[in-house]
Amino acid sequence: LERDNYIEAIADKYGMGFENLRKLVYHFGTQGLTGSEPRQKKSREKPQKEDGMKQSQRLLLTWLIEDTRLFELIEEYLGAEDFTEDIYQKTAQILFEQYHRDGKVNPAQIMNHFSDEEEHRKVAELFHTKIRELTTREEQEKALNETVRRVKQNSLDEMARRLEPTDIAGLQKLMEDKRALQDAKGLHISII
Repeated sequence: LERDNYIEAIADKYGMGFENLRKLVYHFGTQGLTGSEPRQKKSREKPQKEDGMKQSQRLLLTWLIEDTRLFELIEEYLGAEDFTEDIYQKTAQILFEQYHRDGKVNPAQIMNHFSDEEEHRKVAELFHTKIRELTTREEQEKALNETVRRVKQNSLDEMARRLEPTDIAGLQKLMEDKRALQDAKGLHISII
């Protein structure tokens, strides 16, 4: 009765037909009585896979953390500035600094540089990433060489995208780095 009074008042105020407004109110009012939520279409999208380049950068950092001998092997080709993901670049800078200063890396000190919870989680993943079991030394070397090459190529591509058209010195540096990468197609980092 109270609902009908409200419906009648609104219908008069807005010049609507009482019966039409009453049907509309009952229609929407009874939708919630079934006790179940209206079904939403399930998304057919697969969960997004992690970007391959992020994965390569994370993998390379994990290797550097696990085996500090790799610093000496890859420094000729790759530096901390070649990591294009912000969090990984910052982590790489800390790793390279620690290695050059102390001859080793300290994961706890690396974690102290990150206060944001999301960054903390991502950096912690570096210390707990499981590297696919590479049984032979040849498999390990092949994976390392491919990863170094991919990270360096991505770095050069990113540098080319950000390069100002008037930056002649930057363009020359980019061309030299690309040429060095081409010359290093036969790149072979040997793990002893």
